[in-house]
Amino acid sequence: MVAYVTEQGCSIAREGERLLIKKGKTVLHTLHMFKLDQLVLCGNVLLTPPATFYLLAQGVDTVFMTAGGRYRGRLQPPLSKNITLRCEQFKQLSDPQTALATARSIVVGKIGNLRASLMRLNRSRDGLSLEDHILGLKKLAERSSTASDLDSLRGFEGRSAVIYFQGFGQGFLAAGVTFEKRVRRPPTDPVNALLSLGYTLLFNTVMAAVSQVGFDPYLGALHSVEYGRPSLPLDLMEEWRPVIVDALVLSVFNTRAITLQDFIVQRPSREHLEDAPGDEEDWEGDAEDGAKAPAVLPVRLTDAGFKKFLAQFERKMADKVRHHLTGRQLSYRDCIREQVRQFARVIRREESGYQPMPWR
Repeated sequence: MVAYVTEQGCSIAREGERLLIKKGKTVLHTLHMFKLDQLVLCGNVLLTPPATFYLLAQGVDTVFMTAGGRYRGRLQPPLSKNITLRCEQFKQLSDPQTALATARSIVVGKIGNLRASLMRLNRSRDGLSLEDHILGLKKLAERSSTASDLDSLRGFEGRSAVIYFQGFGQGFLAAGVTFEKRVRRPPTDPVNALLSLGYTLLFNTVMAAVSQVGFDPYLGALHSVEYGRPSLPLDLMEEWRPVIVDALVLSVFNTRAITLQDFIVQRPSREHLEDAPGDEEDWEGDAEDGAKAPAVLPVRLTDAGFKKFLAQFERKMADKVRHHLTGRQLSYRDCIREQVRQFARVIRREESGYQPMPWR
């Protein structure tokens, strides 16, 4: 179970094998530790020392986010004892050819899922005419599969995102909901706001799986190594972006589970920029520290809208699908864990290459 604590000004205390979420002397909720896999604290939430020590002792991944959904860090138990896996990770991914082959698999898998997303959208609605976008993604996947270096591969991946989002923006049905292009930090429209928040929540899930298996999160294959960038979870979340987050954002708007009334426009300030939800671009050097205020005011969810989206995200993560390698029906969260374990087998050379999960 993943628990989100969004009530501002509350505290979390330990009572036996339970955590009590309290505001003043009132107990708002009780969390049983044996059910808890991850705890996500959003904004001004106090974690008492006994609760902190207990979470560490039980190995519960505890994530800190701002009230607006921006990732800040996590409380983790001592580093995994799986030193042999990390040694193999550094050995394998430090080899240029191995890193390139792994990155190619990741990009081809991602583009395949981008293409599957547009194909689903094109079949579900008359008159969209996304055939050119779908064909363009197919060609980019083919070119990515034979890319001779990482720079070219990253260029193909970037171009695929542009083509994909051009088609993705045609999928919204609700009045007033539009999407022209991906705007990361700060998001300047409701769709971009949900995409950024969704990618942050997805990153939390992949990061937890990467740490649990025992990897060093800062060494990946596709995302370059830079100080403070968690390259491996950023790599391994690529295949899931269209499958989980983009599909969810389309769904919540088209079913009106979330509406334009769930968003507010804020005047830009340094405090807001720091609080805006982000995704992998926050580790790409695109943070707007010291930049002038954007021409379009940033948009974010209301508190009620934030809680709605968290509930929708967790419902999506609990959906079960057939895992392509095991053949079992697994939740999306368990599929992510299974993919990270598969990556570990590849790193240990028990399997020949990484196989991203295709969207059927």
